[in-house]
Amino acid sequence: MHYGNNKPKYIRYAIYAAIICVACVLQNTNMALPELFGARAFLLLPLCVCIAMYEREFPAAMFGAFAGILWDISAFAEGFNALSLMVLCTVCSIFINRIMQNNIVTALFLSSGTILIYEILYVIVNLGFTGAGGMLRQGITFYLPSFFYTLVFIPIFYFIVKKVYTSYKTE
Repeated sequence: MHYGNNKPKYIRYAIYAAIICVACVLQNTNMALPELFGARAFLLLPLCVCIAMYEREFPAAMFGAFAGILWDISAFAEGFNALSLMVLCTVCSIFINRIMQNNIVTALFLSSGTILIYEILYVIVNLGFTGAGGMLRQGITFYLPSFFYTLVFIPIFYFIVKKVYTSYKTE
């Protein structure tokens, strides 16, 4: 059985993994990126969505889980990021492969929706269910500005992932 030349695909996957690692370090290291009005950019969300837009459902889910595990490790979380990124990336991949076209407008739409869904779920699960006070204040003063700050990185990640995908596309 011959399955063709998969070397470009594996190189592409290795580059995606390296980009995810760099984004995780930038996202979770203090002062690596400037904080604007106390807001931090969630780099892994738009990056994983952009990767999911160019890959099928299973690789999209695995890259989402990988990024989420790295995020969970650095944030001492208990699997919320891994599960949520895996599900959100799978859904984005399904949308692109079955319903939507892959372009920058779709990337902006899917990434902003994913960021918003993630932040709402995070506020509800980690602040609401734990009984932490100030859930609404935290959502407005930190997560809303972080949402807008993260939107800036969507086109950057989209064109990086697009370049990697077209450079190492399997025939």
